[in-house]
Formats: sequence, structure tokens, C-alpha cells
Amino acid sequence: MSHLDFFCMSVTPFSKTGEVSEEVFHEFLDRMIDAKIGVFLGSGGAGEGHALTTAELHHVYRSAAAYCKGKIPVHANLPEQHTASATCEQAQIAIESGVEVVHLYTLEGRHGMRPTEMEVDAYLDAVLSAVNFPTAIAVSPSVLGYTPSADVIARACRKHLHVKTVRLHNVPDTYLIDLKSKIDRDMSYYFQFSCGNFNPLAVGVNALFAVEANVIPKTCRAFLDCYEQGDRDGMMRAFIDLRRLDQYNQKWLPGSARPLKMAIRALKLPGWEGGLRAPYLMPTDVEMELYARGLFALGIQEIVDHASNTAKR
Repeated sequence: MSHLDFFCMSVTPFSKTGEVSEEVFHEFLDRMIDAKIGVFLGSGGAGEGHALTTAELHHVYRSAAAYCKGKIPVHANLPEQHTASATCEQAQIAIESGVEVVHLYTLEGRHGMRPTEMEVDAYLDAVLSAVNFPTAIAVSPSVLGYTPSADVIARACRKHLHVKTVRLHNVPDTYLIDLKSKIDRDMSYYFQFSCGNFNPLAVGVNALFAVEANVIPKTCRAFLDCYEQGDRDGMMRAFIDLRRLDQYNQKWLPGSARPLKMAIRALKLPGWEGGLRAPYLMPTDVEMELYARGLFALGIQEIVDHASNTAKR
């Protein structure tokens, strides 16, 4: 396997009756295993983590950790919480389930609240002092409503040695450069692919991640494989396909879960009958038909191949 990893910010696939079905979930995970794509589970966005019960979150983590052991990495991406104690409770659910790494966001910024640097420091220290387990800190302005300073993240990483990774969403590559200069120990850095930026690979990251891997995981893996093999043409083909899907799905936002579940339904991927968990709703049949036509018109090879294989069954 490549020394560069690719992770899927995974959806939570539901059965036709809206439940977390182990059979459907394992079918979904088989696609990630086949493509050698790791998974971040239970996130509040793509994973609809806030719509899952505590028992369901435990089941999702435990089932994936057992099924994927030794095949692909399984990480828990905790649904963001308002307090350190609530985050620690979420982390404990994941740890008891057997995941390899727990990912947590910095302090919430909802309702116009913008935490001070001192408050973010105190929050991270409280959580990381209680959660003594391999951990990743996720920096995500689009989720939190603000960008914590690189100084805050670096201080947490220097003090708490079980923080193994920093995961970066929607930040410039200069943030990564600044952060790496402030942390004086070996760390892993994960960078969001859909920012459309090649520079993080040049700066030095250990993994990319993308919601698009839910739909075209082999294309995601091909991008990194071609990069490492020096196959510029192959890398560009994969890059273009990923960007096409990302840009197309922008029309169906907000919320990454909605267009992902629409793509899954259009392609009849595992969990296609389950759709979204209330209070969110799948679109009408007319809108789904419009989405599906546009999706197939993109000409993405992995989607074309899947549709052809499905038609032959």
C-alpha cells in the first residue's frame, strides 16, 4: 500500500426502513476496502452524526472497526459538541468501540460565538487531558465558523503527545506551512482534497481526505497512486474527475450529506434506499431525475463503469 493514505469522510448508509443495517454498512465498507480508502465515521456533516443515537454511533464504530481490521484504517470523527465534557463522552463511545484514532474539532463557534484563544486553549487542554488515546485535531472553519490560530493547535500538540495528527479543512496551504514550523516533533497531517490545491503534497502531508470518496473511491486512490508513480497524465485524469464531481455537487448544497445521498441513490450504491435521516429529506423524484442526468453527463469513468456493471446484473 502507498505510504500516502486517502480517507473517505464517510456517510452513514441506512437500510430501506431507515435503520443502521450491518449488512448494508458492510457492503458500503467493501467498496472502501477494495479501493484501499480509510474511513472517518460518524461526522456531524457527511456522516449525519447528530442524527444518530448513542447506541447507533457505538454500533457504527464497533462494526466498522471489527470488519475492517487489518484492511483499512477506521477513525471516529466525533460530532462536534459545545463542551469539553460532552466531547469526552463522545470520545469514550468511540474508544470503547475499537477505532484506531479519535478526531475532534476545536471549540464550537455557533450562534455568533467566537471563542478567544485562551478559551480554545482551555477547551483542548481539558479534552486532551481526559482523552488519553491516539487523537487527531480537526481544524475546520466551515464547521466551526472561525479559524483557530496555528499557535493554539501547535501548543496542544506539543503538550499532549497522544495527538498524532492534525486534519485541515478549508484552510490555505500557508496554514499548514506555519503549523509545521511551530510543532517540533513528528506528526501526521491530513489535508482536504476538495480544496483543489496541489501544494499540500509538495509541502508534505500524510493523507488526503474527501467526501467524494463515498461515490468514486477508486478515483481517489488512483490520484495518489499516480502522484507517487510520477504518472502525471493519470493523476490529472483523476484530479479532473474529482473536481467535476465536487463542483457538480456544489449546486445541491448546503450540507454534504444531501448530494452524497443523492449520488448514492442515483447509482444504487449500498444504502441507496435509506436516504437521509430526518429532519432532512431526500428530494422529489423529479429533482432526483434531474440530479441523476447531470451526474451521468459528467462522464466520470468510475461512474460510467459502475452504471455499466449494474446494468449487466
